[in-house]
Amino acid sequence: MIICKQPEIGGAVPPHQDSTFLYTDPPSAVKFWYALEDATKENGCLSFWKGSHRWKGIGKRFVKRADGEGTEFVVNDGRRFPRRLHEGVGDAEGDIEEDVENEEEGREEEDYTVEETKAGTLVLIHGNLLHRSERNRSQKSRLVYTFHVIEGDGVVFDKRNWLQPPAGGFKKM
Repeated sequence: MIICKQPEIGGAVPPHQDSTFLYTDPPSAVKFWYALEDATKENGCLSFWKGSHRWKGIGKRFVKRADGEGTEFVVNDGRRFPRRLHEGVGDAEGDIEEDVENEEEGREEEDYTVEETKAGTLVLIHGNLLHRSERNRSQKSRLVYTFHVIEGDGVVFDKRNWLQPPAGGFKKM
């Protein structure tokens, strides 16, 4: 996908996790985000909540509607991840962070780190990492090329995901 943030009109992208859109069990989505032009604070560069992939569970999902008529956001009724980081806490398998939804409370806007990038920079983004970008307030565009990869063996790509593989499956790399 090519993402074009046009001068002065390129919109903001709210905080999100890519695993909301490409849910696998266990989480395996990785975004390749390649800057085709410099990405600056003024033209809407990325901001990351460093370490959030270690504590922020996947609380919602973007899925195909059950009636087949489009897509919708739903509460994630599957495993939320990430695995517990502290021994003896969580369920018997240690795979659900029950209290992770409260982790965001009390955290400040400053917890996001702005990352300006030069053209030609490749940024890899874990599917559970909270990230966002602001609107383009500059006179310069911000163009990026992005795609996602998921693991194949031992990973379940959810049948409710909005995006489904074509007949024969996704292309293997």
